[in-house]
Amino acid sequence: MNRIINAIKGRLPAHFSDRMEERIRGLRDFERLESLDSSALTITCDDSALRDQDIVSVLDAQNLKGLISVSPDLVGTDGYLDYPALRDIQARGHELAFHGNDHSPFTDIRPLSKLTDKVADGLTRLRDHGLSTQTVVYPCGNNNRRIRQALAPFFRAGVSTWFGVNSGKRINRYAIRRVPFGAYASQHALSEHWYRDMIDAALSEPRWIILMLHPGSTEHTPDHTAMLQRLTQYARERGLPVRSVSAHLDALQTESARGNDQFQAGVS
Repeated sequence: MNRIINAIKGRLPAHFSDRMEERIRGLRDFERLESLDSSALTITCDDSALRDQDIVSVLDAQNLKGLISVSPDLVGTDGYLDYPALRDIQARGHELAFHGNDHSPFTDIRPLSKLTDKVADGLTRLRDHGLSTQTVVYPCGNNNRRIRQALAPFFRAGVSTWFGVNSGKRINRYAIRRVPFGAYASQHALSEHWYRDMIDAALSEPRWIILMLHPGSTEHTPDHTAMLQRLTQYARERGLPVRSVSAHLDALQTESARGNDQFQAGVS
């Protein structure tokens, strides 16, 4: 029986139970994204590895901005960016996100008050080094209803590893979906053609595509970085904005406010 149960679990998507809980119980008011009236492509790099600089260079060459996730305990250690490099990346207009203090899954930190204390401490440490963050990228993607509610006062949005493109009216701003690129994408066998089709689809209806990169992983190769350069260039040529998480939230908020102003003008 255990073998059967484990076999079934092995076929379920990652974080299946949390995703089902969200779908069954619905979104709470603080989790609802105001609206998704326009599309965008967002590039995110997890872990702030030294090789994240390769992705930053690709984006800088096209005057595009991305998001780099940072764990304070790892900054400046072997294989990771140091504070001067992170300040430089931020000064060039890229967004930095909090990725836990030491990359431990938030679901492993109990009680919840201990998690919020650790998050507050980590954010203070980043601020003390001149870094600012509005977004949390959950380490290992682990989050649930209690964690999202506890961390909402600290952040404007939360990014998960739940697979998918963000579309429709039901988007959880504290469990934003991503699509793996390079490392961890092999299970989905995603080709360049597949990503281009996804970009094309975002031009016909509002979709927020967020690519999840792990440049520090050996699974991420120079070929992947070259493909990313072609894809971002393709998105620009096709007219799909390439924005960081906060930049796209700003754009959505501006569009929502403009729509409300037009509505009020129409009824007055």
